Amino acid sequence: MGKNIDECASVPDSLKRARACLVCSLIKTYEQFKREGCDNCESFLRLCGHPDKIKECTSTDYNGIIALMKPRANSFISKAKKLTRYVPGTYAVGVKGELPDWVEEIMMDEGISYVPRDGTIDEKYLMPKRNQRVNIKRF
Repeated sequence: MGKNIDECASVPDSLKRARACLVCSLIKTYEQFKREGCDNCESFLRLCGHPDKIKECTSTDYNGIIALMKPRANSFISKAKKLTRYVPGTYAVGVKGELPDWVEEIMMDEGISYVPRDGTIDEKYLMPKRNQRVNIKRF
């Protein structure tokens, strides 16, 4: 998932039309998503050239900005926000929005776990291994 670690996502040239990916929280402008897609999720989202998918899979409702230059350097923020597998770039601290069902299905089929970027934890996103029983403790 994503580009070579030596490559870097394009930085948004304006925050006025910036959007954040609901899957990885990468921030780009609408035009950049349309032209390049999502640098981390393009293999299954296929946003490039698809305005409807961009509107479904990205959100303008995000808070905070993280400039991440070395995601795999085991920094506190890259681990805390689960960004260690992504390309260097500009990320949102939190993104509000609901991931479409078709994206969830693709991610489950491909064995990609989804981490909600709005800070919530939902039982349906906990992905057990096949034939494994999951016990969720309620506090």
